[in-house]
Amino acid sequence: MKRKGITPLVGTALLVLIAISAVTSAAVFIRDTTQQVSDSVNERISQDQMRENSGIDIEYAYNNSDGNISLVVRNTGRYTLTVEESDRKLWNLYSDGRPVDYDYSGGGASQKLIDPDSTLTLETEIEFPDGDYATINLEGTYGTSSSIICDESNPDGAC
Repeated sequence: MKRKGITPLVGTALLVLIAISAVTSAAVFIRDTTQQVSDSVNERISQDQMRENSGIDIEYAYNNSDGNISLVVRNTGRYTLTVEESDRKLWNLYSDGRPVDYDYSGGGASQKLIDPDSTLTLETEIEFPDGDYATINLEGTYGTSSSIICDESNPDGAC
């Protein structure tokens, strides 16, 4: 009698190999998926900590020698904040809701970061108010923001 097909021993060996391959593939997939989820959660926690522990405050504003408003901004948070990166300003300045450009007092490359409890002076293109007032809002990285209302009521030219 001629037998056609595989012997039970070979069949069992093939089934075991197929089962091992399936389990190995599933384990690799689960490990990679778990790693991606873990990385995503860690990144989100890190960003939340940065938001919670970062802050800026416009300490005061004054009428500079050009007749514009200059702002003294303090980093009130626990982390160094980036103001500019790759010649792109990360902080946004608004006067009465309209975007306004600014430069740094002193202007050097070291002014692109502001350490905790340090100040940075921003020279704006906002004219110091004459008989009116200006609402100035500064939005920094990690959801930080501060605002000040500037008018001419202070005799020393400060807001």
